[in-house]
Amino acid sequence: MANSTYTGRGETVVVIDSGWSPTWEPAARIVYQHDYANNDADARNPNADTHGALVTSSILSQVPDLNIVALKVIPDGTSTASGAAIEQALQWVVAHASDYNVVGVNLSLAGGSATSEMTTLLSDELASLAAKRVLVSAAAGNAGQNGTATDVSYFAADHNTICVSASGGDGTMPGWAQRNPGITDLCADGTGIRLTDLAGRTVTANGSSFSAPSVTAAVALAQQEAIALRGSALTQDEFLSLARQTGTPVAGTGYTDLDTQALLAKIGQLYGTTATPTVPDPGPGTGAPATATAAILVNAKGTAAAGVNAHFTLLVDGHAVGSATVGAAAKNYAFTATVSADSAHKVQIQYDNDGFADGQDRNLFVNSVSVNGHGYAATDAAVTYDKGALDGHDVVKGQSGLWWNGTLVVAADKSLFGVQAPAQAQVAELQAGDLLGHAVSAGTASHETADAAGWTSEMLPAFQYADHGLHAWYDAHDMAHGMAA
Repeated sequence: MANSTYTGRGETVVVIDSGWSPTWEPAARIVYQHDYANNDADARNPNADTHGALVTSSILSQVPDLNIVALKVIPDGTSTASGAAIEQALQWVVAHASDYNVVGVNLSLAGGSATSEMTTLLSDELASLAAKRVLVSAAAGNAGQNGTATDVSYFAADHNTICVSASGGDGTMPGWAQRNPGITDLCADGTGIRLTDLAGRTVTANGSSFSAPSVTAAVALAQQEAIALRGSALTQDEFLSLARQTGTPVAGTGYTDLDTQALLAKIGQLYGTTATPTVPDPGPGTGAPATATAAILVNAKGTAAAGVNAHFTLLVDGHAVGSATVGAAAKNYAFTATVSADSAHKVQIQYDNDGFADGQDRNLFVNSVSVNGHGYAATDAAVTYDKGALDGHDVVKGQSGLWWNGTLVVAADKSLFGVQAPAQAQVAELQAGDLLGHAVSAGTASHETADAAGWTSEMLPAFQYADHGLHAWYDAHDMAHGMAA
C-alpha cells in the first residue's frame, strides 16, 4: 500500500495487544517492548501465531518501514487483558511518544457495550495523545448480532479514539460487525484478510481486529506526508475529515470505507507545492501568513449531578479544538491548535452541560489555563466569563467556578504566538506529559459516562481480542482445521 515516497521510515506505531512473535515480525522493527501483564521487558509471546503478532504483521504489510513498540497487556495462554494493564501501556505512550516519534496506537481489543460517546479509565491518556496528534485506532468489536446491535466497545466510544468498524471491503458490512452511527468514525475491510509470516506461510483472519490496523497504517502514511508537505501532523479531526471525503460509501449504511491511496492523494493535493493555498493570499510580496502552534493546558475539576460529570469544549477564536469530561479531582487537559503567528488569540473554555438533579448541582471549576507555557489564573485581568451564549453579552470578570453554562475567555497576548512559539509549545507539551502521566483507578461506565475516580477493578469487563468469537485459519496446504484467534 505504501508508495515510493512514504513508507513510514523514521515513524513508530505502538501495538497494545498480546505481544509480538519472531515468526511474524523482524526483530529489527521492534524498537521497544514491555510486558505489562508480567511486568518485564520481554513482550514476545510463546504462541507463534498470537493475536498481537498477526495485528502487527498486518500493519507492517501496509507500511513496511515503520518501527514498532510492542506493549503486551494479555498474559500468555489467555485472550483477556485488565483495564489497569492497558492504562499503564497508554501512560508509557504519553510519556515517551516524542522519544520514539510515535504517530499512532493500535487497540484491537474490545470489551463493554457503549451506545454513545463515553469516558473510561483511559480517557485522560487518550486526550493527552490526541493533543500530541498521536492518533489511536480502536476496534469496534464483532458482536453485531446480524446488524441489529448499535453498540461498540468502550475504548472505541471515546471521543479521542478513531472508532473502526469492520466492513466486507466490497461496499457491504458483515452482520457480526459492531457499529453505531454516532460513534463509528471509519470502516475498513475486516473479512478474509490474508497475512503471510516470515517463512511464507499464510493465515486468513477476520474481525475488526484486522480493520483497525488498516486505519493505523493509513495514519502513519498520512502523518508522514502531512509533516513533509505542511510541516505539522494532522489532528484527529483533520485526519477523519480527509478520510471521509476520500473514502467509499458502504452501501445503504451511511458509513465510509477507508481508501488510503485516495487519502494520500488528497493530502498531496491540499499541501503539495502545486496545491491551492488554504490560507488567503495577503497581497503581493508579502507571502502567506506565518502560523504558530498553541499548546494549551486547562487545569479543571467539577461536581457531578445524576452521575454525569461536567463537560467543556476548548475553542480558539471561536473554533472548536477539542473537549473533555472532568472528574472531582483537578487534572490538566492538554490541547494543541495552529494559529496565525504574531497575533493575539482568544482561548475559550466553554462549559456546556450545567444541570441540577437529585439535589446535586453540576458545576465546572477552572483553576488555570496555560498557553505555550504562560499561565493564566481564572481570576487574571486577561480572563472574562461570558455567561450563556458566547455573544459578548453578560460578560463578567473571570472566576474559577462556572455556575452556569458559559465560556471562560482568556485573551492571550500576541507575544505567546511569535516565531518561537513551537519551542514554547514543546515545553508545555513536556509539562503535560509530566502532569497527565498519573495513575487513576480502574472502573466502568454509568449513563454512558464513567468518571475515572469512580471506577473499581471489580467493575471492569474482560477486554478481549476484537476478533474474539471469529476465527483465523491457515491455508489448506498448511493446516486442515481452523485456529481460534
